[in-house]
Amino acid sequence: MELRTGREGVLAGYVSIRWLSCLLVCIFSLIATFAFTTNVHAAPPLFTDVDLPKGQVGSSYSGRITVSGTPPFTWAVTGLPSGLASTPVTNTLYISGIPTQSGIFSIVVTVSDNSTSPNSTQQNFVITIEKGSYEATIAIGSGLKAGETRVLMGATPLATLRGGESIKVSLELGAIRTISVDQIVEHPAEPGIRFKAEMDRKTISESSPEAIFPYYTEYYIEFKTEPSKVGQLSGSGWFKEGYILGNVALDEVTDSDRPDTKYKFVYWILPNGETASSRQLSLKASMPGTCTAKYDTYYKLTLTSKYGATEDSNWYKAGTLAEWKIDTPQVRMPGVLGVFGGKLNAITSQGTVNMDEPKTIEVQWEPDYTMPIILIPLAVILLIGLGYGLYVLLRSAQPKPVFYPPPYQAMPPQPPPPQTTVVMIGGEKPKLGPAATREQLMEKFGELLQRYEEEIRATILGKELPETKTIERGLPSPSVPPAAVEAEVVPAQELASCDFASKRALRVVVTEWEQMVPSKAKKEKDESPTTLIWMRQIYQEWEVMRCLLPRGHTGQHEGEMEIVYSLLNTIREEKTYSAGEEILPPKPHYTDGMPVVKVTASEVVLPEKLPPTTV
Repeated sequence: MELRTGREGVLAGYVSIRWLSCLLVCIFSLIATFAFTTNVHAAPPLFTDVDLPKGQVGSSYSGRITVSGTPPFTWAVTGLPSGLASTPVTNTLYISGIPTQSGIFSIVVTVSDNSTSPNSTQQNFVITIEKGSYEATIAIGSGLKAGETRVLMGATPLATLRGGESIKVSLELGAIRTISVDQIVEHPAEPGIRFKAEMDRKTISESSPEAIFPYYTEYYIEFKTEPSKVGQLSGSGWFKEGYILGNVALDEVTDSDRPDTKYKFVYWILPNGETASSRQLSLKASMPGTCTAKYDTYYKLTLTSKYGATEDSNWYKAGTLAEWKIDTPQVRMPGVLGVFGGKLNAITSQGTVNMDEPKTIEVQWEPDYTMPIILIPLAVILLIGLGYGLYVLLRSAQPKPVFYPPPYQAMPPQPPPPQTTVVMIGGEKPKLGPAATREQLMEKFGELLQRYEEEIRATILGKELPETKTIERGLPSPSVPPAAVEAEVVPAQELASCDFASKRALRVVVTEWEQMVPSKAKKEKDESPTTLIWMRQIYQEWEVMRCLLPRGHTGQHEGEMEIVYSLLNTIREEKTYSAGEEILPPKPHYTDGMPVVKVTASEVVLPEKLPPTTV
């Protein structure tokens, strides 16, 4: 480029500036024209992208609407579901939030651009909000150690679960459901074990979406007796693991079918095989099985005798050897023979017997006629002599006939007064009236001898010995009319005592403790325990009154009183003493408060021997 000077240079510069100015004016004109044309003919906003998915109540929601056009844009939205809001960013409108209402919602979106004369576009859109759901958990506790339980929602089965398992269930929001399981689940292999739900029914909801069912173990424990004749024990059933159960066994039980058999408690046999000696059982449930109350069997030994001591009885353990003995091996014969020294001797007065069942021993007797054979003839001879002497004495006392010389007349004979002769056979001396004859005396002695002979024959032939009886017979004088004799005879029943007797219960008493097996003296260095068996009798004390007035008397009964006892029970207690321990009877004991008396064998009577009348 050449540098020009002077006029030429100035002209050249002016031309250049002029050209440049024109160029600039043209450019600005084009720009203004273009701008004017755009403002006048701009297109309205156009919705190019719409993403409005379905939502759920309670769940987070996100959607968007995009437009094209002249930014910036102005947005307006109406009809949004509750819980949702719109947020515009450049050319996109974002809709988000957590809906709280379900349904199909129509929203209206209006968008305007930034033109000189703004263009607006409006369009309807649909947002669907469903009700939503929540997740519930159903679990079975680990206490269900075996087997499985059904899970039901209402009446609809959901699943079958074992202990420790669980399932999840999706439910719509607001739904409330009842979940149930099997209350009892049997052990598949152990019949005496089962599992029980603490609660077999629960309600789940949105606020409480968990249902856990704990189970615990139960054991079946049976109570019974051995032998079974003792009777059934109550209390058998299902018990929760760890539960402390109890039962009480009777000390003694009498066989209802056989009163001569009874059972006495020994110990409990527990389900684990161990034993417990106390009648009051306390057991912690830890396994199934049977609690057996073991009893020993006792049989009654009854000792009977036709003569001598009354019936006696005692109890002995089955299988043991019982010893028996009578206190009076010799007794007097009943009747006339006994008066003259007749004896009955027991063939066997003592012995032993194996108690394998109830036993009754009847003592057999044999007669001893030694003294009657000697004394009865002597007594007959003595009675004959006495009778003859009395006859001679009375004969000599009779008046002799009186003769009157004439001219007097003899007075007519007067009949003697009525007389009665009473002969008592069996111990009383004969009373003879003055008019008795020798023939009458011999007749009575003959009757006595005949009676003695009959009694001897009856005894030898094994018949029951007759009792002594009082025979009254009148020996009238030949000159006395029979009617006069019978009028003065005294009936025998009027001389007998009244047979009334009564009893009155006084109190229940006990005897002192006695050792069935005497204790042995211990050695100084013997430290082993000692076991003793103590025995005590329980009696009912009675007051017995027997009337001694004549039979047929009038008014109240009068007589004698006596105190007797009837046996109620025999108590046996086994007690073990350690080395050096003082040997004392069982204490405390339920009989401690009873009166203690000393009862002799003569004071004890059987209940059936007591008078039937009770006052």
